Parts: sequence; structure tokens; C-alpha cells
Amino acid sequence: MRRGDTFGFVLLALGLGIAAGILLAPRSGRETRKDLSEKFEKGFEEISDFMTYESGRIKSKVTETIDNLRSQCEGKANCCTHDDSKD
Repeated sequence: MRRGDTFGFVLLALGLGIAAGILLAPRSGRETRKDLSEKFEKGFEEISDFMTYESGRIKSKVTETIDNLRSQCEGKANCCTHDDSKD
């Protein structure tokens, strides 16, 4: 089974499990909606925090890589601009 197929299967199984849990839950519709709303809100907050953290980490890595490449290019440029005929 390919990796994408496995991921899709896991998402499908997760969705079916959640749907079955909601349908079979022994609570009123109002309680279920309130609970889902709170869980979605908490989930979105966690995702937002995660994305903020990861974007900062990625930005830091990109900046570090650009600085490293700039240093390497400057080193090569200095090497290439050295004129041996003046010696």
C-alpha cells in the first residue's frame, strides 16, 4: 500500500469513528453541539499555535541557509576577484 493511500485510509477511518461516536452518544443535540464547538475551537487554537511555531522555525532555517549561501558566494567572489597580475 502506498503512503498516500494509507494516510487517506487513516483519515477516512478517523472520520467514520468520529461520526459514529457523535451519532451513538447518549447526549442531547445541544450538548453535543456545544461539546463539538469547544473541541473545534481548542483544536484550531492548537493548530494555530503549531503553525506559528513551525513558521518561525522555518523562517529561521531559511534565513540561516541564505546567510550561509551568501557567505560562500562572497568567499568565492573574493577569490575570483583577486588579481594575480598585480603581484
